[in-house]
Amino acid sequence: MDGNKRPRRRRRRGIETVKSLLILLLSLSAIYLTLLTLDYSRVSWAPLQGVLSLFHKDVDQPPADTSAPAQSAIAPRPVRIGVSDGTERYVSQYDTQETDQMFEQLSILLSESLDSASSPQPVEEAAWRQALEAPGVWFDFLGTIPLDVLYAWMGDGGDNPALIHSARRVAVALDEGGGVCLYYHNEADGLYYACATAVAYEGHMDALVSGYGGNGYSFVFELEDNGGYEALDPYVLQAPDSLRPPVYRASNPLSELDDAMVSAIQQAASFQPQSNSVYPVANGIRIREGRETLEIGYDGVAVYHAGDEDTGRYPVGNGKDLLPLVETTWRLAADTVGRWCGEARLYLMGIDREADGSLLVRYGYTLNGADVLLPDRACAAQFTVSGGQITDYTLYFRRYEQSGQTSPVLRERQAAAALEALQSQGRELILSYSDTGGDTVQAGWTAR
Repeated sequence: MDGNKRPRRRRRRGIETVKSLLILLLSLSAIYLTLLTLDYSRVSWAPLQGVLSLFHKDVDQPPADTSAPAQSAIAPRPVRIGVSDGTERYVSQYDTQETDQMFEQLSILLSESLDSASSPQPVEEAAWRQALEAPGVWFDFLGTIPLDVLYAWMGDGGDNPALIHSARRVAVALDEGGGVCLYYHNEADGLYYACATAVAYEGHMDALVSGYGGNGYSFVFELEDNGGYEALDPYVLQAPDSLRPPVYRASNPLSELDDAMVSAIQQAASFQPQSNSVYPVANGIRIREGRETLEIGYDGVAVYHAGDEDTGRYPVGNGKDLLPLVETTWRLAADTVGRWCGEARLYLMGIDREADGSLLVRYGYTLNGADVLLPDRACAAQFTVSGGQITDYTLYFRRYEQSGQTSPVLRERQAAAALEALQSQGRELILSYSDTGGDTVQAGWTAR
């Protein structure tokens, strides 16, 4: 009898062992599936590596600590805002903090007008000037933005087929009939347009634009003739006081390129570190994946070449709908140059169609609302799009930090006189930072 019991006991122990192993495997599977749904950046990784290695030999590593905050959120911000109640005008420019605060309060008017805008109708320039003086709000984004993209950004992906143009300056203003219109200047054809909207003035817009008062800003077209501003574009804003813009320290964040930064740039550019061939070149490193290359230079410039148009790494649609194109290029720019730019902010400079049919998407830096001029007319980020793909891009890494100092600039009238001496008639006078690669940058007037 004992001989018969022993095999049965061994079988029971074997069955129990198998059950235990199955329970353990099911538990580990549950942990693994749970981890797949978690945000890895919030999980303590080290204790879990051994568990995950049971299921997958090539587990992705956690993002490298680059000690630089990501700035990938798409958030178009104007560099200047003007608010008029029909009698007085208040303008904020070259002051990012104040302009952002005003935009938080007034952006609802722009969003509502873009949402309800009817088909654009050409208007005379006089109507545009009247809109700038009427009760309303004027926004200047410095770069030219497709209005449908601007609305999608502000309206969580909304669509309005009437938004067929691009603009840098947009006004939401009371018209002569008591309605509210969206006005803008389309630089592509040089015309001014107005779109009727469903924005209510009484009890809504009037409450938002009242209370700002005035701070002495005037457009050049409002000033008396022969006042010394003849050389300027009529929509230059004349400040009531002299300006003292801040001075910034400038540096190249790639001058001491380390493994953590290389890894972070690889991930931002969608290159997988574990499958790449990385090797040194004369002025930095080259990363190759198939026919694609990404060169990261110690001089602060990174260059990508697709090698062919069928890589599929950066699809941006058919080119007719610009939203996927802008979203993809914005995130690439923000997660790379925008991640290490310090006090600077990115802005969309424009989208241009080249002679070969490709599109060129350009992003620039701003400092406190003033644009940054890089050497050789370089951009913070420039993307070439062809065949529904990003085929090339160039990234210009720069970091800017407050120095605690300021530097005075000439008054607009004096700067206008200098422009007139150079026979630069009708030029826009704006404050810009010229970055020639030195340790500091300070602002001065430039004509564009």
